[in-house]
Amino acid sequence: MTLEHRNFADELNLARLNLISALDIADGLREWSVTTSQGERVVNVKCQALPEYGVPHGVDNDVNTAILALYGEQGQPMDGKLTVSASRLLKLAGFRRTGPYYEMLRISLERLRTTSYRISGGWRDHPKRRWSNVGFSILNKVEYSSSIGGQFDERTIITLTLAEEIVNSILGGYTKPLDLEFMHSLSRPRTRILYRVLDATRINPERPDEMVDILDVNIVEWADQCKMACTRLQDVRRALAGPHEELIRKGYLRDVAYSGRGKDQRITYHFTRQFVALPPALMARFRKYGVADGVLHLLAREMSPVSLTAAVDDFERRVAAGMQIKKTHAAALVHFIKNPDQYIVRQVMGEPVEGAPKVARKASAELERPNTQELLRAMSAEDRSEYLIKQLNLLYRNKLRPHELDTLKQGVLVGKLDAASVMEEAIAALGRIEGDRFMTELKAVLDAMVLE
Repeated sequence: MTLEHRNFADELNLARLNLISALDIADGLREWSVTTSQGERVVNVKCQALPEYGVPHGVDNDVNTAILALYGEQGQPMDGKLTVSASRLLKLAGFRRTGPYYEMLRISLERLRTTSYRISGGWRDHPKRRWSNVGFSILNKVEYSSSIGGQFDERTIITLTLAEEIVNSILGGYTKPLDLEFMHSLSRPRTRILYRVLDATRINPERPDEMVDILDVNIVEWADQCKMACTRLQDVRRALAGPHEELIRKGYLRDVAYSGRGKDQRITYHFTRQFVALPPALMARFRKYGVADGVLHLLAREMSPVSLTAAVDDFERRVAAGMQIKKTHAAALVHFIKNPDQYIVRQVMGEPVEGAPKVARKASAELERPNTQELLRAMSAEDRSEYLIKQLNLLYRNKLRPHELDTLKQGVLVGKLDAASVMEEAIAALGRIEGDRFMTELKAVLDAMVLE
């Protein structure tokens, strides 16, 4: 699976505390409370959910990480407000876009909105280097267009708002990279939750740049960490057996070992080094050029993060000095890193010197930056509509409501609106300082489409 998210970084408090239960089904579970000692700190986390939804569990983890990926993709807005189609959010969560999954997504968003958490002594205020007490719901608000009966469908547009505490933590840099492509390759929600928790727990919470290759935990405390609600230790071991087996088979874990007896049992996790996460800032730089995370991880097996950062710096300097790009920037950057000998060209005023290798001259011979209209017209109608919604939301933030974006998407899908033309006029209007006029005219068009 190829994910198209950009600038994704998991919020470290959410991942480390694990507010979502590693249960596939949580029927009847309306609340939980976990207290742990972490050095001199006593950390208490309480969860209270509405009876009709139950506590967040299973697939809610996938929806939560998809929202965080979307937050990075949309530029990490300070107000935490995001606009996305239901089909796009399902794709980011790794789900199929069919009827049952639309309904699952709707319920998951309502569960994340209505469930409240209270965290004492365990929420890290990283810029201030302090621990704090907070209370919030993961989502403050969810608004959406829908079909008859309030259900989600392929036209649904969603506007949601992340909790202020989560937004502030991400903007404060308390994040960690997470390989979503790998996570989505895991077969069960419980395994995906365990992977996310393991990937966060191995990181030093006070110094996020430090992580361990071996993690040793008490089985009772680990069950609480995973919010598994198991009363018997044999049930805990049975519930973890499948996820352990898959994470070893997939290569994330090298080994899992148990030791001790009864409540003193311990689990020792041995991580595979090749899965050491890359810094979010470095991943963001590669994603800016469209390089897929999987490609970056392959590069990282051969080069250190410091070397990759230096390579991107060198690439950007050469482009700024006049090195021309053929095809895509993603392909050019990867080729530049994999074939450094072909780019050993001294430049004077941005031009290759006499005697430069022919292949290096060829690399700077032509500039073919794809035209936005050409790119849009090469896309499917579904992709054009998604692209238009995303760009309009970036250019004209919060100007269009979910029901208007719903109509906009449908207009592109049925051919009543040309996405390339709308984009061209949207950008031109901003250049003429006529953004308000453009938006008024676009809304009039959308209103007329509804009345047809």
